[in-house]
Amino acid sequence: MLGKKLAYLLLCVWYLSINAVTSVSASEITVYTYQHVPFAEQTDAHHQGMIIDIIDELFTRANMEYKVIFNPLKRGLTMTARDPNVCVLPIVRTQQIESEYRWVGPILVSRYGLFSAKSKSIPLVTLQDAKHLSIGTYLGSGISEYLDSFRYQVQLTNEDGLNIKKLDRGRIDLWAAELISAKALMTQSKTQLGQPELIFHTSLRAMACNEALDVSKHQALVNALNEMYQDGFMAKINLAYGASL
Repeated sequence: MLGKKLAYLLLCVWYLSINAVTSVSASEITVYTYQHVPFAEQTDAHHQGMIIDIIDELFTRANMEYKVIFNPLKRGLTMTARDPNVCVLPIVRTQQIESEYRWVGPILVSRYGLFSAKSKSIPLVTLQDAKHLSIGTYLGSGISEYLDSFRYQVQLTNEDGLNIKKLDRGRIDLWAAELISAKALMTQSKTQLGQPELIFHTSLRAMACNEALDVSKHQALVNALNEMYQDGFMAKINLAYGASL
């Protein structure tokens, strides 16, 4: 009889421990982002960049556990659609996808320009002037979809930095890039293209979470981000990376 009670007790302890692990796991939010210097960068064992700093502050203020995983943007969106405790950023918030996610934002205010090769100036007055030119950008970016929707000649790469090489080799006429990112990528590649021929677009980028994310978790993240704007954290982090709100 004693043996049966002991076995039952051990079973209860095992069951409670499994539930505790499951509960901790279920409370953790997985955040997908992608290599996008200087916003998010993954080295051998370290994550860094403006987005990483913002995520850390956001989840700390919301008192929530999280982990960051680097994957291509399309993969991040796919994973976010599958699991209630998954988010992806930074995403351009558009009418087409507005209802598919719970949103926390804006995380980034991004300005986009068109850069030409350093050896070739292409004066542009309006975006329409680039209608007949090939424009490089990267797969899954909001700006590629924006340009494509107006039937511009968009050429895609898996990594945005490759467009600098394509410009240099004459494989594209222009590079459509976020201004802060373009500056960092030019420094990284040791190639200075100068100022953009045209600054043509501003967008608000946010964190998109699975639409089934717990309402209280979503609200905690929204409240934390609002605090970060109100107390000046977001202005400081933007200034530190060469941007302004």
